[in-house]
Amino acid sequence: MSTIKQYTKKNGSKLWMFQTYLGINQATGKEIRTTRRGFGTKKEAQLELNRLLVNLEKNGIEKNNNEIFKEIFELWFESYSTTVKEVTLLKNEIKFKKWILPVYGEMSIKEVTVKHAQKIVNKWAKETDQYRVLHSSAGRIFNYAMNLGTIDRNPLERVIMPKREKSNKEAIKVYSKVELKRLFDYLNSKEGSYRSDYDKTLMRFMIYSGIRISEALALNWNDIDFQNNIVNIDKTLSQTKHGYIISDPKTNSSSAKLTLDDTTIKTLKKWQINQRKYMLTIGITDPKLIFCGIYNQVVTHHSIYQRLQTITEKCGIPFLGVHITRHTHASLLLESGASMKEVQERLRHASIKMTMDTYSHLSQESKEKTIEKLVKHLNF
Repeated sequence: MSTIKQYTKKNGSKLWMFQTYLGINQATGKEIRTTRRGFGTKKEAQLELNRLLVNLEKNGIEKNNNEIFKEIFELWFESYSTTVKEVTLLKNEIKFKKWILPVYGEMSIKEVTVKHAQKIVNKWAKETDQYRVLHSSAGRIFNYAMNLGTIDRNPLERVIMPKREKSNKEAIKVYSKVELKRLFDYLNSKEGSYRSDYDKTLMRFMIYSGIRISEALALNWNDIDFQNNIVNIDKTLSQTKHGYIISDPKTNSSSAKLTLDDTTIKTLKKWQINQRKYMLTIGITDPKLIFCGIYNQVVTHHSIYQRLQTITEKCGIPFLGVHITRHTHASLLLESGASMKEVQERLRHASIKMTMDTYSHLSQESKEKTIEKLVKHLNF
């Protein structure tokens, strides 16, 4: 039940490795397998494998259980996958594959020291502001190894967390009234078609509702209460390994009923009529999604991103990403006199701290404009 094979490293050099079965973990009932890499010749790999098997026969599995980090991770991930939504699972898998497994993956879980972990987190701190999250995620695997009885303590708990120098990050950018007028003048000038009507409706809805693009793309027509000018937000478009699905929002605070203005409601009513008219010409009736493609297919975030790039280029305003509509909505609220608490509730942030951290500079600008208005009004 052992295999020896050659593999190629990223730099093109060839080394040897072996994989072997060690037995059953009594605590979990799972098979225990180990992988050893880095042997210069097949003979070296064979000798190390023989030594391991002799020790196993002599001392038993508990004393020879020398799994690498990746093996413990895979066992943990199998259980973890049953406790979270698929979209969360996918994000964590990407995080481990991109950052954590490349540095910890092939290390023996027993041989990782505080020094190893310190060097890794120091390096992460220079490369990403997510270094604390990465360190915490890696620590979960060591805690799991403790639960399995593989190690006695978690070396990552003794690491000194480095402080990352604050970057002079630019303040959140938003579209001005002039830029918004230019945007809508361009959209309204387009000849009527499924795509042009779609773009006009989506941009109006996004800027005047402030909802996330993933939430807008998941909306059904029955989520709009035309009589009371309300949109019900209780789902989101999520990416999975097998494509896109409509799922529940990640947090409870994301679900809400938001009030819409009269003009946005009228725009949606007109779009509902036109959407059915366009689709009927190709034999499609009764579309459910508000912002689907003409063939009733789900439209993805990437598609909207590319579409907005084209629109902004043609109307002569800067492309600032899809999230710009949400930022602009917050800016307009603050400029109109809304409090930070009202903005938090409108954007459905879990805490007001999140809102203030993101938009405090916009609030200050609004206050300064208020003083200017007072001075101009008094005129002495």
